[in-house]
Amino acid sequence: MIATDSDLPKTVIADRRAADSALSVWFPRHETAVDASASLKNYVISENTGVVRRDPVVLALLRKSLNTTQYKLYAAQRAYVATNFIRLVEKGARLAREIGDVELAGALQSNLNDEMGMAPDGKIYDALNHRNWKINYLRSIGIEADLKDFPLLRETRAHVDAFLEIEAGGNLFSISGALLSLENIIPLEYRAAVSSRDHLFPEIFCHSDEDSEEIYHAKELAKQYLNDHIVHDSKNHFPQLLQALTKYEKDPAVATEIRAGIDLVNTYRKQFYQGLGIAMLFNQRDMEYYTYGC
Repeated sequence: MIATDSDLPKTVIADRRAADSALSVWFPRHETAVDASASLKNYVISENTGVVRRDPVVLALLRKSLNTTQYKLYAAQRAYVATNFIRLVEKGARLAREIGDVELAGALQSNLNDEMGMAPDGKIYDALNHRNWKINYLRSIGIEADLKDFPLLRETRAHVDAFLEIEAGGNLFSISGALLSLENIIPLEYRAAVSSRDHLFPEIFCHSDEDSEEIYHAKELAKQYLNDHIVHDSKNHFPQLLQALTKYEKDPAVATEIRAGIDLVNTYRKQFYQGLGIAMLFNQRDMEYYTYGC
């Protein structure tokens, strides 16, 4: 059973409320990043942000142009594009410790702790576990997140396989570059998704003066997966990882590996959205197949 807010440290509750208040902000840049990282920062933003900002599906989400079936198709497929994300972060943190890079290991470990639901008091809470958040979000719109052999679009499968390959390759800096790229674009993706989510499902995600305490809490749980990532990836995980990687900019070999990780995300994310855009032209029955697995 997932705990309620009363079970969490007060600092966590305040942080979550701050995240909600920041959702009206579009995140075109990351102001907490240090100036010394301008080169890597410029590369990841210029090469990687445009992939999302110019994509027709993301723009349709932002402009509230999708119908409910199309949104559910997006939500189901998007949930699977990086199924090994936590393993990537965990492996990156371990590899960073092995080479003695305390700063990089710390940035990745902080991200991992966040994903697993570790609060500042060092305890792990089910109510803070991001996987629980994702499952609750998907179930709130009628999608069963734990289906075995879930049908993936070809481009979604290619994205999954690419991330499994980079994990198997075990190159710290390619992994770190890929994670940096993800932390940069996820807030942009999810801000667009929230725009359509709240437009299409206000009764599930938007508060009303008539909400009972139980309904209010259910809506908070349903929306926190997207909402939290918009704020924390932009304000914490991206700048922390960027700063940790800055010192490698003058090492051509390492910088090339970091950029290879960034480029991998760009390539497969672009293909993912292209495949999703085509699938949104499918008939109702086919879209539902790739949404519900039936």
